[in-house]
Amino acid sequence: MAASSLLRSLTRHARGASAYHHHHQTWAPFSTAATAAARDEARRGFPGLGPTVKGEKARVVVLGTGWAGSRLLKDLDTSGYDVVCVAPRNHMVFTPLLASTCVGTLEFRSIAEPVARIQPAVSKSPGSYFLLARCTGVNPDAHTIDCETVTDGEKDTLEPRKFKVAYDKLVFACGAEALTFGIRGVTEHAIFLREVHHAQEIRRRLLLNLMLSDVPGLSEEEKRRLLHCVVVGGGPTGVEFSGELSDFIMRDVKQRYSHVKDYIRVTLIEANEILSSFDVRLRQYATDQLIKSGVRLVQGIVKDVQPNKLILDNGEEVPYGLLVWSTGVGASPFVKSLPFPKSPCGRIGVDEWLRVPSVRDVYAIGDCSGFLESTGKDVLPALAQVAERQGKYLASLLNRTMKAGGGHANSEAEADPGPPFVYKHLGSMATVGRYKALVDLRQSKESKGISLAGFVSFIIWRSAYLTRVVSWRNRFYVAINWLTTLLFGRDISRI
Repeated sequence: MAASSLLRSLTRHARGASAYHHHHQTWAPFSTAATAAARDEARRGFPGLGPTVKGEKARVVVLGTGWAGSRLLKDLDTSGYDVVCVAPRNHMVFTPLLASTCVGTLEFRSIAEPVARIQPAVSKSPGSYFLLARCTGVNPDAHTIDCETVTDGEKDTLEPRKFKVAYDKLVFACGAEALTFGIRGVTEHAIFLREVHHAQEIRRRLLLNLMLSDVPGLSEEEKRRLLHCVVVGGGPTGVEFSGELSDFIMRDVKQRYSHVKDYIRVTLIEANEILSSFDVRLRQYATDQLIKSGVRLVQGIVKDVQPNKLILDNGEEVPYGLLVWSTGVGASPFVKSLPFPKSPCGRIGVDEWLRVPSVRDVYAIGDCSGFLESTGKDVLPALAQVAERQGKYLASLLNRTMKAGGGHANSEAEADPGPPFVYKHLGSMATVGRYKALVDLRQSKESKGISLAGFVSFIIWRSAYLTRVVSWRNRFYVAINWLTTLLFGRDISRI
């Protein structure tokens, strides 16, 4: 019922020369500028937000609530734009601290910020909305996108509803998906670490295995399997999760689950070197610290994943009770299906101003975008700081365009886009557990710069993330969580 009311309200919002008649399931044209294609598609019975007309604010449609999309939403000038955000989640996740939520160092709400707080216009302005949906297609000629509501498999909700949204400016900020390299069984048996629900699943599985391992009559072999946590991928996410997990074992599990303290262990599997983008000295420090914490480091390539074990390229079988997969990200099937030129790695191809050059009024930022080969620029890494910087840059560009009279679709008054986007790397940080961290401030692997490791780096790591976390509300939550964990230990309730 709620979904139906939302769709009717979206339909009524369309103002101008005509309206959507839900009784006849037709969508009449809103202005003489609407194309025949838009009218034909509208008549197929999909409700939605129609095109803006003269005198109304231009509409920016943003697909995604990740680092890039959230920063764009935050900085857009809503005095001149209506904002419509379409995404399958209604919040932004501060991903650098996601690993800490898996073991109870932080609570899940501490690192999530609702879109309505990031951009209040989506809940207050009559022409701006947040729509819990996925974009399933785009028609650049008609300036419309096709969407389908997200129900997350809830039994009591309506069936997924389809609708259209017309745009003046469209921004793809839909991120990427975890790479599985086509290895059989990964999707079915491994847990990724990219969203809050992934962290929740890891936490539930970890605590369930701890409790099941206490059941009388369980064989030694099965107990060791249940309590074997395997992490695949030696990048910052994999290393940080391994460090948090080893900390959790050393400081909490061995005190509260003394019956099984000698069985629980962590294995980190990496095909090459862990933290390959960091300074050599820092990589060695991280390796030493992880080994001291009891993490077993294995160099190998996973060939097959089965329900209770995985198989490496050398034939070794590794039994597991919890398998976390963190091997980087790549273009999603949706991004690959879009009718736009692609960058060398399969992302949406953009020019130096983050525009999709083959169509008008379409932009792409964050992990779903990459520079076209014709620009002569390398594809930027899939990092939070890249995405956030792109969101900030594009918001500034769109605000200038609007103020110059070029906010509406196919507008003749186009503003000078200004200088192209330039990315400057600010450095990398990672924690390795036991109040130790790495800080690498070099601009690239080849350049020289400051690199630190140890407790001082840990203080820098925490201070930096506490100041960068999304809002003052989140900062308060994070600081309180860190304090309570220090005083009382981690929460091991399985809720």
